[in-house]
Amino acid sequence: MMETIFIALATLILHPLVYIGIIVMAISAVVRVKQERNSFHTRVYAKRAEYIVSFFPSLLAGISASVILLALGMVFPVQLLVLVGLASATLLLTGQLSSQSPIYIMSLATVFFICLPYVSLPTWMIVSPGDIPPYASIMAFTIILLLVHAGLIYKNGAKLTSPQIEEGKRGRFVGIHRIKRLWIVPLILFIPEGMIPSFTYWPVFNVNGAGLQPIILPFIFGFGHTVRSLPSVFITNQARKSATLAVGLVVPTVFMFFFQNEWLFLATLGGALMVQIGFHLSLVIKSRTEAAFFTEEQRSCKVVGVLPGSPAEKMAIQIGEEVVRVNGQTVSDETSLYKALQVNPVYCKLEVKDLQGEKRFVKGPLYSGEHYQLGVLLVRKREKLSDSVI
Repeated sequence: MMETIFIALATLILHPLVYIGIIVMAISAVVRVKQERNSFHTRVYAKRAEYIVSFFPSLLAGISASVILLALGMVFPVQLLVLVGLASATLLLTGQLSSQSPIYIMSLATVFFICLPYVSLPTWMIVSPGDIPPYASIMAFTIILLLVHAGLIYKNGAKLTSPQIEEGKRGRFVGIHRIKRLWIVPLILFIPEGMIPSFTYWPVFNVNGAGLQPIILPFIFGFGHTVRSLPSVFITNQARKSATLAVGLVVPTVFMFFFQNEWLFLATLGGALMVQIGFHLSLVIKSRTEAAFFTEEQRSCKVVGVLPGSPAEKMAIQIGEEVVRVNGQTVSDETSLYKALQVNPVYCKLEVKDLQGEKRFVKGPLYSGEHYQLGVLLVRKREKLSDSVI
């Protein structure tokens, strides 16, 4: 048993896609911190946040999906799995994390698979023109990956989004949130015995007289977008779209289990690809036309972000809420907020308006010796270039 686990883990650890994903996450972290410093003269989250926030959700998603795949008894050609990894790595070269959608990956992998008989490859990668791929299994696998992607977006996409400031359409600063998330999901899969070079102790399971080899492979899922509205609401909508697309593929996939047809497979996957592209284009158009949510207010300070571990976080001040009064004084920008905090430099009382427009009162001690007092990130006025961290 220990040998089985060790060898299966080795297939994951030695997979180049794991290290490609880690490098992409590291680059994304460096860019994010630089953008946050340009906006607020401080980083909001440490660079390691990219790894911490996605590790456990990726592991849990991988375990859940693996259980489903093992229960369904799916076996995949090793050529297809290699091409899925190649497609994922190729799409990462675009620099767009949103390209790491299961639909994009599986579509590109299918194109590679169709081209296999016409290129020179090692013996174990050769596919003859007469071989019929498992169309139904590929589509069922795509549906499972879509549901995993939707679940990761829903549960993990809105965590630690990066608040930043940009110039709006009318020349005034507005707040935005950049969402860049990458998940490296390990999946336990079975491939036919002998499809890849095996070792002396490589575990082989006999199922209905056929030998199957277990492997653990990494699958990279990503999501990236610039949000000018509340990140939580945006993330929920995108997760629902991905889940809806997965549900819409169930009927043609079930039909394919009884009627293996290449054209039906290509039409189904192609249709899903068109829908996914439509989702992406609609986001691009919406981001250019929608009104900014995080703007400068006349009688309050709208919170763009909250620094981790700050008094504001301990007071449960949320992104999108408005600070109306501080120590009994009305505030409207970082200057007035700073002056109000000086009324009592060690303790403050705040009147906060939540997302439903209801007001509540919070209070707590302030930090001394830090580069901030309260720890809220605000939209600064155009004429001021001071820090926007109070």
